[in-house]
Amino acid sequence: MTKEQYLLEHQAYQEKVAAYSLALTTLSWDAYTIAPKKGAPYRNKMAAFLSGELFSITTDPSVIERIEAMSHLDYDEITNREIAQMKKEIDKTRYIPKDVYVAYNNLVRDANDVWEEAKSTSNYELFKPILKKLIEQTKLVMSYRKDSRSIYEQLLDDYETNMGIKEYDAFFSKLRSDIVPLIHQIKAKNIERPKWMSAKVPLDQQAKVVERLAQFLDYSKDSGQISLSVHPFSQDFSAHDNRVTVRYLEDNFTSSIFALIHEVGHATYNGQVNEAYDGRYIRKSMTFGLHESQSRFLENMLGRSKAFWESFYTEIQDLVPLLKTVSLDEFISGINHVQASLIRIEADELTYPLHVMVRYEIEKGLFDGSLGVENLDQVWADKIEEYLGVRPQNASVGVLQDVHWSGAMFGYFPTYALGSAYSAQWMSALRKDMDVEETLRNQDFKKIKAWLKDKIHTHGGVYEPQELLLRVTQETFNPQYYVDYLKDKVKHIIES
Repeated sequence: MTKEQYLLEHQAYQEKVAAYSLALTTLSWDAYTIAPKKGAPYRNKMAAFLSGELFSITTDPSVIERIEAMSHLDYDEITNREIAQMKKEIDKTRYIPKDVYVAYNNLVRDANDVWEEAKSTSNYELFKPILKKLIEQTKLVMSYRKDSRSIYEQLLDDYETNMGIKEYDAFFSKLRSDIVPLIHQIKAKNIERPKWMSAKVPLDQQAKVVERLAQFLDYSKDSGQISLSVHPFSQDFSAHDNRVTVRYLEDNFTSSIFALIHEVGHATYNGQVNEAYDGRYIRKSMTFGLHESQSRFLENMLGRSKAFWESFYTEIQDLVPLLKTVSLDEFISGINHVQASLIRIEADELTYPLHVMVRYEIEKGLFDGSLGVENLDQVWADKIEEYLGVRPQNASVGVLQDVHWSGAMFGYFPTYALGSAYSAQWMSALRKDMDVEETLRNQDFKKIKAWLKDKIHTHGGVYEPQELLLRVTQETFNPQYYVDYLKDKVKHIIES
């Protein structure tokens, strides 16, 4: 077969995979948002069947043979990189028996329904058996790989290329030594959380704020959708179909604000990938750390700044009458309030990485055998209390608060802290090209969006994180940007 024939077959194969993936993505979106719970067993069964068919397609010997052959041929840079990535991905699944793969996917889909019920009733005992099975089956599936590294080492690399236990241990060690002392200093000041932040705000008012923020962030209903879910998330369907969800808490209305900004960060990244990559593997192969860097960039680097809100805060006050008595400065102080809390997605920027560190340490234990699922709710509570000085009184605000383990996304959590660190490095580069505050005050977010597209988004998954950081910032990953950013942010509190 000629080089060109290989490429034509490869393109047809990618279209077929994209079609199956779109169907599964749609089923997943429905399950988390609008699908009736009673239909879950049948829906999950059909989704597992489609997953099995897709597995058969991607592990077909002829596909593996073709990608292997193409990896030794020279195409354009994008195709060469894509083939290398696909070969690596196929090597992860090619040796797994189909029945094992299908059963695993079915288990993951069932686990979400169990988690939702367990979380709503704060019942860890309900979730514990299926969590144990998820860990066991993850270990089984991973055992089929021809990889000598530990299972957790491989899982970490699945979510962030070239980041393993050694690298994450060093990263978290730096955060622990540089950030924990700041948290203790601020805690000693006993600064109360502003009362307005826990005042009840009707859900319809919150929804109007979310709509206004979407407008500010250039998130259009023509290519997006805002829905409700138990845990906020974003879903990429195609270049012109990127959806997000939020959740509304009557007594914590800023939660929906930052959930929206965060998820739009993900959606913007997906929506600005080069359209020519639609249907190709390279379109969605960005690492999770890179993706989190975009959501955290919008949420924190921009969304918690005074300049972000200055030009339209009076509009927000009109939408939420409660804020009529809260000045802009008081609002900014409130959304940047530093206080140890129980919920990761609502944590302030300073304490946030410690929430991630707790999950990282627990996952390491679950996969090296030093921890089991028995009493994991208490292990969780002990670690949160050790690092943050607060203790969850029930599993719903403790071990059950995140959806990730029900989706068998072990190894994902560390990318949240890593993404935050990347975002500080992006901001340093952005400031060299424009006056960020003035751009925000002028409500010209499109200018920032265009910069992100040109420098980061358009490439999709072409470049690995270190390569992209070097291209954009002239440095590989440097966590000092993140540490300096956090120190500068709380300097006025410590010195007050």
